[in-house]
Amino acid sequence: MAKGTKSAAKRAFKMYIDGKWVDSEDGGTFDVVSPASGQVLGSFPKGTADDAKAAVEAAVRAQDAARTMPIKERARLGVRIAEEIHRNIKEYAVDCSLEHGKPLRESIAEVEDAIPNIQWQVEDLKRWDSPAQEGFSKENVLYMSLHEPLGTVVTITPWNFPWVLPAEFVVQAMLAGNSVVFKPASNTPISAVHLMECIDKARVPPGIINMVTGPGGEVGTTLVEHPLVDGIGFTGETTTGLDIAKRAGLKKLTLELGGLGPLIIMDDAKVEPAVEDIAFGCFTTTGHCCVANERIFVHEEIHDKVVKALVDRVKKMRVGFPLDAETDMGPINNRSTLLKVERHVADAVKRGAKVVAGGKRVPGMPTDLYYYPTVVDDVPPEALFNTAETFGPTAPILRFSDLDEAIEMANAPRYGLSMAIHTANLRVAMEAAKRLKAGQICINEPVYSWDYFNPWGGFRNSGLGRIAGRWSLDAFSELKTVMFNVGRSPWPD
Repeated sequence: MAKGTKSAAKRAFKMYIDGKWVDSEDGGTFDVVSPASGQVLGSFPKGTADDAKAAVEAAVRAQDAARTMPIKERARLGVRIAEEIHRNIKEYAVDCSLEHGKPLRESIAEVEDAIPNIQWQVEDLKRWDSPAQEGFSKENVLYMSLHEPLGTVVTITPWNFPWVLPAEFVVQAMLAGNSVVFKPASNTPISAVHLMECIDKARVPPGIINMVTGPGGEVGTTLVEHPLVDGIGFTGETTTGLDIAKRAGLKKLTLELGGLGPLIIMDDAKVEPAVEDIAFGCFTTTGHCCVANERIFVHEEIHDKVVKALVDRVKKMRVGFPLDAETDMGPINNRSTLLKVERHVADAVKRGAKVVAGGKRVPGMPTDLYYYPTVVDDVPPEALFNTAETFGPTAPILRFSDLDEAIEMANAPRYGLSMAIHTANLRVAMEAAKRLKAGQICINEPVYSWDYFNPWGGFRNSGLGRIAGRWSLDAFSELKTVMFNVGRSPWPD
């Protein structure tokens, strides 16, 4: 057993519906197993379609309470939730590392990151303005736009960031005046329970925020198709997002989907910061990120220097148990992702690429999910690395000869969440920013970048809509126009 592991009694967790902690209606459960230790961390209610319906019904009953709650009170609740998270950062981070596999310092940073994510939207709520205009075709008319809550919002979040992603959707939907049903990923639901504990301790009124755990095929589908659900916020795979879009009908959708993000290294780029950004964007969170550096395009003139420096950097990284202080990278979260990583590496090698670092599982670990950080050089454009998300700890290197070629390869797969370029030339940087098709273009930064207030979302196969800052509030609301015919209002006697 690795340093830091210990045997503990299995914990039993519950769902949260209408202000109460409850079991599944049929008593079914499922276990959450740590990818780091192989131990069972806890059992969870295996929610059913009836549980999902009960959560929606509770949220619908709470709609008026959410809608009519004064902005000042919504802001107070947001602040209290953030304060409750702050009380137990280390405890929550340990559970996050054990259920996800990421190093403890990354989990601490993630739990801490949830706090300003919520606080920022609280401040945006206080300043959430909308236009008022005098009429053009009707000169005596004044038009005023109001933010109208959607009603009941479903938020479905993935396993890779079990704190940050719910902290960008769940509380924000409530701040916008909605009631909420939250469906977390089944790989990492302990973090979701901790967030709901904070919501409960903050005294959010019953029914306004609910949580149902269980299989996406039953719970998620029931929530998406429910006729009384008015909006959906989802982060996850593009294939799942497409399925949600087909099932949801005319519900308002905010979909943050796959990225396949390219990092372009031009021939005038500084090698050292470029290599640091490659390593950060490929191996942080074990590569489990929609804005990971999924593809590394290196100009042929500096290719050898970049690859040598990257291999030297990667070989110094320590793969280990996530609670050990010296660990740089933990295990891959789940077997399907591990097998996909291995499949993509094997496909590239079959097509003529070379593994120059890593490329295999780490022996002697508590589970077989530990995989070395991997650099694969001379990956051809037709390889799986360049057409589908790997979502694991790999740095596939593709050569290019000029900016046109790099941009063509970057845009080809029709993903467009975040893209990046390293260059010393401002004209080249702005040319790339214009021509790369993505919701975010990072210059002399990794693909793996965002901030609390940026409008975050993708083009094409990477999603619909924007979140972060006031855009999260906009995502969970509609604009209602109120028209005043001032000319028909009589003067007082």
